[in-house]
Amino acid sequence: MLDRERLRTANASVGVLTKEDFAARDGILLVWRGADDGTSVSLRAYSGTFDPDLAILLVVELEALHELVAAGLARAPQLARSGRLHPYMLMSLDNLEDAGLSDLVEALGLVFPRH
Repeated sequence: MLDRERLRTANASVGVLTKEDFAARDGILLVWRGADDGTSVSLRAYSGTFDPDLAILLVVELEALHELVAAGLARAPQLARSGRLHPYMLMSLDNLEDAGLSDLVEALGLVFPRH
């Protein structure tokens, strides 16, 4: 799914964590980053804290994650509205844009007020 979405090269990572692991503060964090040669995906241990390179965290129900894999990010805004996907921005919008993740923020349907 991540390669299919054609995310551009990013200088920060996006993490995906199940709701169960997030609540337990223990589990496996899937981490991806857009790269020139495709998407780089790795797994990291999660114990309640995040590495500084993580820009966005998606906390998702396992069943909803399967829907994302099947349908792609176009399904993300509806999953977020229904409470099955919780996106957390761990950087400011300006930093997300500088990191090359503004397309992902838009695909998730997130809105940041400008003051």
